[in-house]
Amino acid sequence: MVTRTNSQQVVFRRPFLLSGFDALQAAGAYTVDTEEELIEALSFPVWKRVATMMQFARDVATEYVPVDPDELHEALMRDGAQPDLSAPSSTSPKSRHRRARDTMKAFQLR
Repeated sequence: MVTRTNSQQVVFRRPFLLSGFDALQAAGAYTVDTEEELIEALSFPVWKRVATMMQFARDVATEYVPVDPDELHEALMRDGAQPDLSAPSSTSPKSRHRRARDTMKAFQLR
């Protein structure tokens, strides 16, 4: 079975708690590893998530703790440190363009 691991940094601005933890975890940056395996039965490549782990530095060792990816996402959204990329943008492309044009005009008038 072919597998791959994707790593990403997440940042908590406040202490947080996920199920499976017996205490609050400190605010800060954490590495999250997602392991996926290739499903070869299809005519195109499809990757299935099989595990999501967070890395925690404990004294001189690194501990890998399994986490629920949905629960992690919810905790990050509650914390407010990450933008919710699945949410629609609060401004339309047209209004962003108009704001950029107005900003350029303001600089040209100076």
